Amino acid sequence: MLFDLDGTLVDTEPILLGALLAVLVDRGVPASAVRPEELRGRSVAENLTRLSGLLRSPMSTQELYAHVNDRVLARLRDGITPLPGAVGLLRALRRAGVPCALVTSSYRAMVDAVLPSLGRAEFAVTVAGDEVDRPKPDPESYRTAAARLGVAPGRCVVVEDSSTGIRSGIAAGCVPVSVAPTREPVALCVPGLSELTVERLARLVDAGTTRSRNRGAAVPTV
Repeated sequence: MLFDLDGTLVDTEPILLGALLAVLVDRGVPASAVRPEELRGRSVAENLTRLSGLLRSPMSTQELYAHVNDRVLARLRDGITPLPGAVGLLRALRRAGVPCALVTSSYRAMVDAVLPSLGRAEFAVTVAGDEVDRPKPDPESYRTAAARLGVAPGRCVVVEDSSTGIRSGIAAGCVPVSVAPTREPVALCVPGLSELTVERLARLVDAGTTRSRNRGAAVPTV
């Protein structure tokens, strides 16, 4: 199982947006100039590049990241509540012997700050956005996670909440599951993680097995 982080297991976006707004407003940028919907699902580097262009005085993306990151990490280290169903599903998968990976566009420092709230032991592999050359929607991050798990991408299920992440998982050759409404061609769409169980994912895999056998292709598994 390959899990996205933001919007899937935890909701750090309000924290990140608050930090971005605070830093930008402190430097003369009106809050109305920032459109949250345009930031969702994009890489940290891409968002910082877009937002640094709003500043009246020059600031590199690295400088902007440092200011925002300090605020975000301080908040995350105090703990963040996982989204409903996240902890239960991760523990159930571990008990069932299903290896899990965390695959996110967030940088490593943020991943490490959030992991204690989810449980480090739940993930055999974690891949952060600053550890790949081409973040989502490129398939590199999901292919990297699958390789580190020792599982072919076609035998991995990706759980995502954004079109950007879903496209990344599909391009990697994984089985896509969305926990938010989407127009992307996913294998399963549910309103949240509470709707997912090991048994339901197994049935999804069984359905994929039947289709793949009929095509003579590889069989995706949870």
